[in-house]
Amino acid sequence: MKERQTALILIGCAILLALGSYLLLSESPEDTQTETTQVKQPVEKPAQAPDWVNGGQEAIPDYSPSTAAPVDTTPPPAPTKPVKNEPQTVEISEDKVVTFTFVESLADFFLHRFLPSNPNGKPATLVSATSLNKYYGRELDGFAVFDNDIRASRRTVLDYAFTPTMLKTLYELYADAFIIHLTNTAATDERQYIEGNTQVMRTLTNAEIAVMLRLNSNRIERTATVFRAIAQKPHLTELAGRYLRAAKAVERANGQMQIALADDKNTKQAGADLKRAILQRQQIKAELLTQLKQICQSCTEAELFYLAQWAYRRVLNEPEKKLKAFETAADIMDDLAMRFTRKADELN
Repeated sequence: MKERQTALILIGCAILLALGSYLLLSESPEDTQTETTQVKQPVEKPAQAPDWVNGGQEAIPDYSPSTAAPVDTTPPPAPTKPVKNEPQTVEISEDKVVTFTFVESLADFFLHRFLPSNPNGKPATLVSATSLNKYYGRELDGFAVFDNDIRASRRTVLDYAFTPTMLKTLYELYADAFIIHLTNTAATDERQYIEGNTQVMRTLTNAEIAVMLRLNSNRIERTATVFRAIAQKPHLTELAGRYLRAAKAVERANGQMQIALADDKNTKQAGADLKRAILQRQQIKAELLTQLKQICQSCTEAELFYLAQWAYRRVLNEPEKKLKAFETAADIMDDLAMRFTRKADELN
C-alpha cells in the first residue's frame, strides 16, 4: 500500500515539473511589456582656446647650455642699513691752565703724524717724546698763559703742571676724554694723510685707528721706561749735566783757538786744549748713551740723548721733587699705553 502511495506522489511531482517548463519556454519577447524613457545628455559649452592663442605669447629664447646650473630667481632680501657707531661723549671739568683745547690739540698732533702707509707700504707714526716737547715748547697750544716771552711762558706751564700731584690731577681729568676725542675725530673728521708718496683726504677706518693706537702705545711705553730710569737713577741726570759742562768747555776752547788764529800766535797749545775738550765731551756722551741703551734698546740714540738733557734741565733746581714727578709721569704713561691697547682691541 505504502509503495503505491509513493509512486502516486512521484508521478504528481513529474507532472508539475513538466507544466512549469512549458510555461517558461512558451513566453516570447513580443509578449513582454517594456517601458523605455529617452535620456538627454547635459549641454556642454564649446571648448575655448586659452588667451595666449588669440593674444599671442612672447617667446624668449634660452641660449644657456643644457649643463648650466639652475638659476635662483628668488628676489634678494632688502638691504639693511649698516649700523653706525655713534660718537661717544663725556662730561669733564676744565683746568684753568691746561685747558681742554690742549686735549684737542694733542689728538690732532697724533692724527697728523700717523701714516696709514709709509713709503715702504707699512703704517707708521712720527710721534715721539722729542717731537712732542719741541712742538709744545714753541706753540703752547691749549695752555692759558699770557706772557709775551715764550721761555717764561714755557717755564710757567712746567712749574705748574710737572709735579706729582698736578700730573695725577690732569691725567684723571682728561685721560678718558682724550681717548674718546682721538678715536671719534679719527673716524669722523677728514684730514690729509700721507700714503706712500701721495696725500689723501679721508677719515681712518677702525682697523687703521687700532694700528695707530698700538704704534703709539709702544712709543709711550718706551718713554715711560726712560722716565722711570731717570727717576730711579739720579746719576743719569748727573751725567747729562757733565756733558753740558763739557760742551761749554769745548766752546771756550774753540774761542781761545779763534783768538790765537786772529792774533797770529802759536796755536799749538790752543789746539791741544780744544782737542782735549772735544774728546772729554765725547767720552761723557758715549758713557751716557751706553747706560741709556741698556734701559731702552729699541730707543734711538738721538731720542735718548735728548730726553737725558731735557730731564737734567727739569731737575736742576729741585732734584728731589722733580725726580718724583718723573716717576709719576712714567706710571701715567704706562697706564695710557695700556688704555690705547685696550681701545685698539675693542675696535678690532
